[in-house]
Amino acid sequence: MSAHADSYDWSVVLNKIVSNYRAMSLPVKAGLWFTLCEIIQRGLSVISMPIFTRLFSIDEYGSYSLYVTWVMLFGLVITLNIQQEVFNKGMSDHEYERPDYSTSQAVLITTLIVMFYLLYLLLQFPINAFTGMGTLLTSLMFIDIWTSAIVTLWLTRRRFEYAYKPLLTVTLGISIVSIAIGIVAVQLAPSGYKVLARVVSNLAPYLAATVVVMIDFLKHSQHCFDRDWWSASVKMGVPLTPHYASQVLLNQADKVLISWFFDNAKVAIYGVAHSAGLLLVMVSNGINSSLVPWLYSKLKSGDCRSIAGVTNAAALLVAVLVFILMLLAPECVAVLATGDYAEAIWCIPPIATGVVFTFLYTLFVNVEIYYGKAGYVATASVLSAVLNIVLNVIAIPLFGYIASAYVTAVCYMGTAMLHYLFMKKTLKIKGVGLRIYDARFLCFIGALTCLFAAISLVLYTLGPVRYAFVVALLFCIFACRNRLRSQFKSIRSKG
Repeated sequence: MSAHADSYDWSVVLNKIVSNYRAMSLPVKAGLWFTLCEIIQRGLSVISMPIFTRLFSIDEYGSYSLYVTWVMLFGLVITLNIQQEVFNKGMSDHEYERPDYSTSQAVLITTLIVMFYLLYLLLQFPINAFTGMGTLLTSLMFIDIWTSAIVTLWLTRRRFEYAYKPLLTVTLGISIVSIAIGIVAVQLAPSGYKVLARVVSNLAPYLAATVVVMIDFLKHSQHCFDRDWWSASVKMGVPLTPHYASQVLLNQADKVLISWFFDNAKVAIYGVAHSAGLLLVMVSNGINSSLVPWLYSKLKSGDCRSIAGVTNAAALLVAVLVFILMLLAPECVAVLATGDYAEAIWCIPPIATGVVFTFLYTLFVNVEIYYGKAGYVATASVLSAVLNIVLNVIAIPLFGYIASAYVTAVCYMGTAMLHYLFMKKTLKIKGVGLRIYDARFLCFIGALTCLFAAISLVLYTLGPVRYAFVVALLFCIFACRNRLRSQFKSIRSKG
């Protein structure tokens, strides 16, 4: 009788979940799957990381981390990062011309890649000396940048159309194939070629997807070139490039500087800490990506009453999840890598604060981008990046590579404050008398995150107390689940 009752209760719960899911609006349902996709994708990366840290030597892992850094930095300069905010704005402005607009942007990015690669061939020797990479690896980097940008265009368009099924298929398919091929390739590669093997194995599924995407773009569009669209993208992309480059410098310049002052082994340790500290960045990015189309529709209609409630709930959720991550840093490092990387735990709390402050300043950047103030975005980011490099150059030799984590945290805070001030200035210039965000609550979230980081460092030697904190935080999330759900349900297809 008891067993039958338990079975019945579970079936009721399952039916209720299915019923609630079916009742969701398309934007809410798509946002849920987009966020889950980000989590799964990040989860696959986390699952594979312990394998690669063991297949690579510590120096090889540091070398691969540096390659990823250069891909990110060169990619922003070469493509003007058109596939991100510029394309988001285009999807909103050209709602009824999306097929043609998408194709034109894909061709524009391809043209930029070819132009910059020809320039590289003329300057390959000084560039190779600066990056420490050979011509073969740098050439693969250009292909890597191109395929990633084209696939991102396609995925972004799917987000605006709330087409979550093809997005899930492509995103997870690429991730799974890349990891599977990578493990085999690195394991079979002879010493000295393991980094190259990982680069090629990661590139292969992206290249296959890019071919399919380009065919799809060309098949469903009337033309692939529009002077006005190209001009608008370049004019918006150029001033934004320093902003994007600054974001990468905030995230990645520390690795380059650590390699200059120390060696690739320290880069590898810091790289593990960086990866662990940013485990939740995909969650925050997924939430923000789901909010952007909805936010733009709210700003377009002038109905911004519900924005603060939703963003407050999202920011608090991100902060609490980050605190849990900070508390579990020792366990994360133990799973992700061998004992050679144990020092990484002391870098994780300050690095993890970056997840929260990145989420906060991205909220402000979304508004700046919507109202066309790319110059403000670039100014704030460049100032923060310059500060990051200067402080790192001073702090790393004096206090060691761990100091870089704290420098990065301070710069993220400064970036958030600058973007908030520029957002306020943007609204004033545009004559928009809207109260979009709850500034006091978001400031409280920032302060709370810093407190969380300090508490985590103190509790690393107190295992039982740490675990009690984790349980308490998970209970708080569970207790507030209905309030969180009600806030996110306020997102509707019409904004």
